[in-house]
Amino acid sequence: MIFKRCQKLEWVSKVVKDMKKLIIAEKPKVSMKIARSISENYSRRGSKGAYYYEVKVNGDHVIVASAVGHLYTLVQEGSRWEYPVFDVRWAPLHIVDSSKSYLKKYVNLLQELCRDAEVFYIATDYDLEGELLGYNALRFACRPGDKVVLRMKFSTLTQRDLREAFQNPIKIDEKMVEAAEARHKMDWFWGINVSRALSLAGRVVKKKFNTLSAGRVQTPALAILVAREREIKDFKSKPFWEVLADLDVKGEKITAHYIGGRVFEEDKAKKIIKNSRSDEAELKSLEKKKSKKLPLVPFDLGGLQSEAYRVFGYNPKRTQDMAQSLYESGYISYPRTSSQKLPYTIGFKSILLNLRNNREFQPTVDMILSREKLRPIQGKKDDPAHPAIYPTGVLPEKISPAEEKLYKLIVYRFIAAFGDPLIQECTRGVCEIGLEKYVFEGSRIIDAGWTKLYPYVKIGEKTLPELKVGDYLKVLKVYSKKGETKPPPMYNPASLIRELESRGLGTKATRAEIVDTLYKRGYIRGRNTIRVTELGYSVIEALQEYVPAIISEELTRKFEEKLENIRAGKESQEHVLEEAKRELTRILNEFKMKEKLVGEKLVKAMEEKEKREGSVGTCPNCGSPLKIIRSRKTKKIFIGCSNYPRCSTSFPLPQKTGIRTTDKKCKYCGLPMVSIPMGKRRLLSCIDMKCESKTKFKKN
Repeated sequence: MIFKRCQKLEWVSKVVKDMKKLIIAEKPKVSMKIARSISENYSRRGSKGAYYYEVKVNGDHVIVASAVGHLYTLVQEGSRWEYPVFDVRWAPLHIVDSSKSYLKKYVNLLQELCRDAEVFYIATDYDLEGELLGYNALRFACRPGDKVVLRMKFSTLTQRDLREAFQNPIKIDEKMVEAAEARHKMDWFWGINVSRALSLAGRVVKKKFNTLSAGRVQTPALAILVAREREIKDFKSKPFWEVLADLDVKGEKITAHYIGGRVFEEDKAKKIIKNSRSDEAELKSLEKKKSKKLPLVPFDLGGLQSEAYRVFGYNPKRTQDMAQSLYESGYISYPRTSSQKLPYTIGFKSILLNLRNNREFQPTVDMILSREKLRPIQGKKDDPAHPAIYPTGVLPEKISPAEEKLYKLIVYRFIAAFGDPLIQECTRGVCEIGLEKYVFEGSRIIDAGWTKLYPYVKIGEKTLPELKVGDYLKVLKVYSKKGETKPPPMYNPASLIRELESRGLGTKATRAEIVDTLYKRGYIRGRNTIRVTELGYSVIEALQEYVPAIISEELTRKFEEKLENIRAGKESQEHVLEEAKRELTRILNEFKMKEKLVGEKLVKAMEEKEKREGSVGTCPNCGSPLKIIRSRKTKKIFIGCSNYPRCSTSFPLPQKTGIRTTDKKCKYCGLPMVSIPMGKRRLLSCIDMKCESKTKFKKN
């Protein structure tokens, strides 16, 4: 560790008085909030878009500056395009990626501000990514040497929490930094080497083969999707019959089911119906039970993503991004948490009283505030870094309609956590019709409990007339319905994230990004129901056949556990990375022996993909096919002529995933049209941005 070790924070608090202090936040918006929170006496400085804040706190001169996300990234030592390669170093991101050139001014500003600083505070998000982000900014831009470095830990960007974090800093968690750096390096080892192996395998067969992408968790995630599609494809449905009886119960019709459930032989179903020849059904038993359903537990990130998908159809990446925006605005607590627990220290009553100032929340809040004690339900999952997601009580001012929906979902889930259990009375009756028995069920709500506080669930009732054992019920009809067993459902983005979590693959912060990457790489398609593309299938089939270790869940999970061991101080970063290098070298050596076989399979899949996607249309200048192209330098997509460089015709495209080619032509200019996703809809658009049709989009 390059920073001065602070064994006693009491000693630090005495030493650091009357010194120039530099606080590094994760983003400019957060640096402003920190400055406003720790003192009313602050001013903004800087130029050319890179600003910082000067603050006076009890005579101390405090500078609050920021990064803009990660300022540094891993790059290969040397330039040989081969595998395996493990020699990496950290480099400024603005040098590696020209599209990130704006980061340079923030690096320069930090280098300037740190010259006279004697005490440094990392005030980035308190998780693995945030810790590494702040650590890299300090060690590469500021180089504090043996000067004091402290940590501000907070879960909300409220004045109270930020002031508390500044006044009572903690020590840098060296193990968290090591675990974060190990994760970055391990992901780089896997991603770069496996991607190169796949790409070079294709080039052994076809020189102009495109570059393919793979990842340590991304590839096993794709394998899970392939396995589900195979399971569905191989599924053999079986016919079954449900035997039902319609009964007249005091003027109301209820339907009873044969007590044995589904019947898989038609003759047996006919026999049951034959044995049920009777005009009356005798009620043999009637059982009533009260059941309690506790409130839904507070949101962790996975729970929020799943519920937002169920209620609003938001994909997990969108939910995560909007939640981060709400957090940075101070409206909710830190969203990338795996906790389902709400600690008493967050101040339940204060939050509820603030939420009450919103007219919409007032009625439900009043139901809770009338209680003597505020005790929210707690889930099983915990996170040592952050509590469950909750509203801070700061009411939003200007947010988008989509963010407002997500915010209300979080607020109502928080309020409902204090609610009473839902109490239902469930009735089960067994009646005899001829020689066979049938069962019917009903339910009624005794106390709606927490469901009165959470408008996103609806509990149905199926009330029954008053009955008693021995009653005779009129039989209206006994009949059967034929059905077929169904395969397991396809994954959607939310259910895939839940599956990754249940299998211990990825982290709460990375799973949505993994799913999003699979879309971007062209391995999957379909926003509501995920389908694997031909390319995705071929990548997994080739790896499963020739080098299955690359997609091994067990291997991925093993190293996830080792990363946790680094975090817990049970293993060293060096030991884990060396083991990862050995394992990956063994796998890649095996891959090289079968490189041509893998390449043949991938080339065939890529050719089929290109054939299926075809061209966008015909170039208006030279008549060659137009195609959707992704720039290697900027990573942006556009439509370009396949006759380049002889023909440089090109058309810009919106930078969105899911743009599709169509066989339609623009009625105004005759150029091809593409289908563009716009929320839940799709719009047809001419590829020429100057065409007059731009003001007359049509729904697709």
